[in-house]
Amino acid sequence: MTSEELGFDTRHRPGALTRYFAKRWLNRRGTKDERQLIAWLLEAALGRNALYFIERTKEYVDKWGGSGEIVSENAFDGFVITGDPIEDTLIPHAVLVWTCMNDRPWGEEVYHRWLDELLAAGSAEAAYLAASLWPAHNLMAKVRYRPPGWLVYRGQLDAEAERLILTEMLKGYDGPRTYLYGTFEYDDMRYPGKLPEYYIKRHGFTHPICGLVGPIELELDGDLKQRVQEALVAPSWSEKVKDAAMLLYLSLRAFSEFRVTAQETLNLLEENLFKLDERHINIINFHMDKIEKIDYNLIKDYIKYLIILYNYSIKMLDKYMSIRLRSEDILYIGKNFKNIIFNLMLKEREKVGLFLEKQFDDLRVKDIFLSIYMTKIIDYYAKLDKELKTEQVEKKMEDIYGKIKYFDKIRFFIDQARKYFEPGEDSCKICCFINDILKREARINFSYNFIEDYAKIIHSWHPIRNYISKKDMFLCSNHIGLYLYYEIFVNFKYIGVHFKDYINKKNELNVYLGIKKKIIDNLYKKPISNIEKINLYLNKIEMNNLPYEEIKYELIIELINIMKNNYNEILEYLRDERKMKIARKVILSNIDLIRDEFRGLSLIELFGIDNKSKNMIIY
Repeated sequence: MTSEELGFDTRHRPGALTRYFAKRWLNRRGTKDERQLIAWLLEAALGRNALYFIERTKEYVDKWGGSGEIVSENAFDGFVITGDPIEDTLIPHAVLVWTCMNDRPWGEEVYHRWLDELLAAGSAEAAYLAASLWPAHNLMAKVRYRPPGWLVYRGQLDAEAERLILTEMLKGYDGPRTYLYGTFEYDDMRYPGKLPEYYIKRHGFTHPICGLVGPIELELDGDLKQRVQEALVAPSWSEKVKDAAMLLYLSLRAFSEFRVTAQETLNLLEENLFKLDERHINIINFHMDKIEKIDYNLIKDYIKYLIILYNYSIKMLDKYMSIRLRSEDILYIGKNFKNIIFNLMLKEREKVGLFLEKQFDDLRVKDIFLSIYMTKIIDYYAKLDKELKTEQVEKKMEDIYGKIKYFDKIRFFIDQARKYFEPGEDSCKICCFINDILKREARINFSYNFIEDYAKIIHSWHPIRNYISKKDMFLCSNHIGLYLYYEIFVNFKYIGVHFKDYINKKNELNVYLGIKKKIIDNLYKKPISNIEKINLYLNKIEMNNLPYEEIKYELIIELINIMKNNYNEILEYLRDERKMKIARKVILSNIDLIRDEFRGLSLIELFGIDNKSKNMIIY
């Protein structure tokens, strides 16, 4: 099987990681074609850009002579920008690591050119991440995208912002969210279900998303409850507050069936339901079984909220199907939706089957259909059916998708393992299917290591990781590129593994330690000392790559407070001419923002500001 037949990019030639797995899976070095196939399997599981970064990093370090530039700027050309955030968000991290491998950054025009390429390809998430990570001025000014956490922080949600927030909530804590691992507070929301709570605390109970706030949080958080109740007792409600109130009422009524909580707020809502429109009352009555049917067009705009509110309730999904629910109105379809559909199908197979068939123009529904076929109740849980034969699944796959090549079947199996099944036994069974196909089509016989290894690799896929455990790492690979890839997963934090203990070449160890120190000191380390905070804040402000302009004001005010309270320490810090130059530039270029705060004579003298200048009158 040639590279062209596999659809494998020959620029991503088999490297050290491929050779490592060839020895594990073949117990020998392998032929050229065998290594090419293994490289393709790694690319299919990790993603093209991830494999490129891992292998090229190792090659760059191996070729390095000990001084000067390790990575040339044309390294970026090997990435494939797809416009898909799941594939592309590794690129900014890779560029950052390579930047830190060199003695100094490339010219700022280089980073701007690469950012322009990400934007031109429509890779908004990757472009945002690049602007926040790369060492060049004014990158963020080019990027419109902001992560859901920042959209909630800012408020003023348009339809696209709302879509991003609700999609994040639908995916939940364990879903395949596109982790940015960014440097700012709201870049990644570990608990997306709390986004409505954050919104209320910043902007009040003013948007439909607020109706999705958790009942328990509403009961336990006095400030949150007060903000909601103040909005509910207002003489009248805006349209957005009406939507939020309707959703909150449905949420509290549903929750009260299982646990009595937030009763005070529920009572207040019931007293004020007269402020709702007839449309809202009809939707409430439909969900409370007071009316059997409702016009789908009346409820259509609320499906994106209701699916979250009822957390894929079997009963509610059944009701929505009865009024002709359309999959296009569901923002995200993943493992939870698959499990609910599977359980509903056990009760009403014909009805659910008909619903799915009508939505077959949605590729996500085809994927769900295949995953349901592969699922069985085992010990009360929906798991992959262990009794299935590879040939059976392949036939069903072709019934759903049509005639497909064997390597496309492998890609489908990888997607199924990631999106709809659990790591461990389910993934290993899927890798058994893949192994059977490879034996038949590629005539290759892998050792017993392949199935367990490949299952781990599939779930070591950068964009969907919350965490990667030591047992899932290939620590004996002696591969610096792979170790740095793992570091990206965990924000360069310690997770019980010291990768340096597995690097046995001095030059590799020096490079690895240098990279980690630069990244931690400048990006990920939570500042503890005053000097660390000043370094970090000055760098962020001076580069002007903040998500929103008002963040600059908040950082500068905190800087001024640190300086006021730690004068002698800061005086010593500013004896460094370069640091003084940066600090004065930041203060003077933002003086209009901080004129009222920057009045102390000691601070003015500290920075050597000529207070007599007519342009610099501060007090």
